[in-house]
Amino acid sequence: MDRSISLWTPASTLMSNDWRSADCPAGVTKRILLMRHGETEASARGRCYGKLDIPLSDEGKRQVERATTLIRPLQPDLIISSPRIRASDSAAIVADACRVTVHTDDDFAELDFGDCEGKRYEDVEREDPEFYASWMANPTEVTFPNGESYQAMETRVVSAYQRLVDRTEPTKLLLVAHGGVNRIVLSHILDISPKHIFRLEQTYAGLSCIDYFGNTPLLRVMNAVA
Repeated sequence: MDRSISLWTPASTLMSNDWRSADCPAGVTKRILLMRHGETEASARGRCYGKLDIPLSDEGKRQVERATTLIRPLQPDLIISSPRIRASDSAAIVADACRVTVHTDDDFAELDFGDCEGKRYEDVEREDPEFYASWMANPTEVTFPNGESYQAMETRVVSAYQRLVDRTEPTKLLLVAHGGVNRIVLSHILDISPKHIFRLEQTYAGLSCIDYFGNTPLLRVMNAVA
């Protein structure tokens, strides 16, 4: 058992502070904010896009700008971003509003769809109906041809996320990534089976807040939208 939170810690100590405050509650050793990028351009809709660099739509930019009204009062010290342009551009909007630096980390990139990158879902189904049926039935158990499996993505994301948790400084970080990446992080801290990750909604520019008491995570809010 992690002794950073004892059985006798009053609930008020853990839960009384509003997560929207820049001041972390007593005992919090690390705060990680998690945001999905904004909406992408219409050309990406209905397609497999993980490694593809699809820009934000105008609405996506507005979504992120609205999200800054939630993030700015939290005063993150550093932003970590996926290298994909939809995430890095989202991070840049937040960085400008919060006057903080952005570092990119390739390990927070979205799933590599391999030969399926850029294809419409109906095209994948037509070209390889057996693979498509397996994908739809068990999305976290397939490996994309010349691409990644969910298990491989989970390994790199969890490893990269743990590096953030283990950093002694700074105390408050914002990670700007993707729906798939964020679901892996959330399922990891909540100990949710991979087959249930799609029960975790990740809206464009949705914000989650995870506070750490030593090694113990506390999800204060998930998928908040301004």
